[in-house]
Amino acid sequence: GSLQLNNNDITLMNDLPPVQASQGKIEFNERGVNLNQLSGIFLDGPVSITGGTQRDNAIVIKLGGMLTADGFRKTYTMPAMQRLGSHFSGATRYNGTVTVRDHQLTVAVDSTLAGLALDLPAPVAKTAPETMPLRFLLTSGLTPDAGNALHDEIRIALGGGVAARYQRQKIGKTPWKLVRGGIGVNTPAPEPDGGMAVNISLPALNVDAWLDFGNAVAGQQGAAALGADGGAAADAADFAQYVMPDTIAARSSELIIGGRKLENVVVGVSRQKTVWQASIDSTQANGYLTWSEPSTGHGLGKVTARLSSLVIPASASSEVQDLLLDGKSAAASIPALDVVIERFELFNKPLGRLELQASNVQLPSEKTREWRINKLALANADGELTGTGKWVTREGAHNTSLNFKLDIADAGKLLDRFGFAGTVRGGKGTLDGDIAWKGLPYSLDLPSLEGKIAMNVEKGQFLKQDPGAAKLLGVLSLQALPRLLKLDFHDVFSEGLAFDGITANATVHQGIAKTDNLKMHGVAATVLMDGTADIANETANLHVVVIPEVNLGTAPLVYALAVNPVIGLGSFLAQLFLSAPVMRALTYHMQVTGPWKAPVVTKLDGAKAEPPPAAH
Repeated sequence: GSLQLNNNDITLMNDLPPVQASQGKIEFNERGVNLNQLSGIFLDGPVSITGGTQRDNAIVIKLGGMLTADGFRKTYTMPAMQRLGSHFSGATRYNGTVTVRDHQLTVAVDSTLAGLALDLPAPVAKTAPETMPLRFLLTSGLTPDAGNALHDEIRIALGGGVAARYQRQKIGKTPWKLVRGGIGVNTPAPEPDGGMAVNISLPALNVDAWLDFGNAVAGQQGAAALGADGGAAADAADFAQYVMPDTIAARSSELIIGGRKLENVVVGVSRQKTVWQASIDSTQANGYLTWSEPSTGHGLGKVTARLSSLVIPASASSEVQDLLLDGKSAAASIPALDVVIERFELFNKPLGRLELQASNVQLPSEKTREWRINKLALANADGELTGTGKWVTREGAHNTSLNFKLDIADAGKLLDRFGFAGTVRGGKGTLDGDIAWKGLPYSLDLPSLEGKIAMNVEKGQFLKQDPGAAKLLGVLSLQALPRLLKLDFHDVFSEGLAFDGITANATVHQGIAKTDNLKMHGVAATVLMDGTADIANETANLHVVVIPEVNLGTAPLVYALAVNPVIGLGSFLAQLFLSAPVMRALTYHMQVTGPWKAPVVTKLDGAKAEPPPAAH
């Protein structure tokens, strides 16, 4: 017999939408069926269908039609499919074959995707005119196994380098569930024992873009959002199982993850529930880390890292700033940290071993978060910095405070390490303080700097050369004094002032440091200073006293006064001149003012050089 269709709907498979408004004739006899020039609307586009029973009793049906992005969105109304469809535009032709043979169903679809634009992350983004051959192959058993489960397998090939493979099962009327799956980019699709795996080999890969895309399409906004709508949660979970990996293996010349760019990367990532683990080998980082997703759905959880090396080049400084300034509550977007890095290099400066423990805290004010640095330890052969601090973000404003102690093993080499080469030789001691500023933790805002600093350094020498960026050290070393004043203590400074010790206490207010007891004592001379230094504007107003060493038996007295940490310049001179009046005539007084780079030095009359009471 035959059946004439007249705008009927045909269901080819239960998991496919129907072919609507079908026209044509279905012919059948005791040996099988024949579809005679059927046509209709499928996914809101025209489709033609031919085929039927073959000589081997298999049924082969051939499809040819047009797929439109609008039709995809009209057909698949679930929220996740709508979000996915929003990244498609245009239309493309396709050809397909549906085969039933020996209780096995096979569906094959091919398309060049010409005419369809894909707004997806690289490497599967394309404009409408471009071609990107797509091959979709589904094989499914039509008979349940002993456990009443149906099984199928999906293989997808896209372009010349993307391949995916999924094995699924379905029990009764429950949705299809992924048993194992894999996506390969420029490498075969992996076949894990279970779960979802991704293998990638690309010149450049933006992991952040793909994670954002996957989360956006799946609509994953935390447990509360998923629990609010059971249908939306199931829909999101159904889509996520095909794209959200349990393991990732990637090789790339340039990889972007967590806002950071890594070069020459080999990385392995695995996920168990809400915990991600990664091992990484790259130009910038080597080691392993663990990321625990936040249970509350806010912030970024906690990162635990053990790295043999981490290099953040100077070229990445803008990226670091963008990361920290992302949004008005940057402190809320940085995870809690437990990090140990054996070799840490920041902006081309080798800083040594870094240990950092920090946590995010929500303060009583809903608009205020505090990123607390519970432990900071930075150690290298030349010194060790330890400290604690906090970074508070309130309505877009940043405030950082740090309590620190720097144990100095070699001040000269430590300054070299920070980019101030050739300023000091040797020097051992401590520098500690409690400071605060308006701004980000890694960027000291000098005009807003506040706090207290204490210094005690022994056995070193200022070197006789332009200190370059360390212009304040150029002022303290007094290299220009003999030339500017033509004084007769030229030998004291000719090869750079050598010191047995330097001590000072300073307060800082709005970027201006003030001291009344900076003392440098050594074999050749003792130098004392009080006054102010504007760190932001690089100017100084210092009262300087130089006492050349002379053989009058006063050295023990001068030394005793110089190493007293609490005595100021005025008290120093008063006690010295009272005990050894002859020293007054041998003491040089001067005022150093103006810019650090070119200070103005004025010789003072010793009799009138007593500092004003306000400076004591």
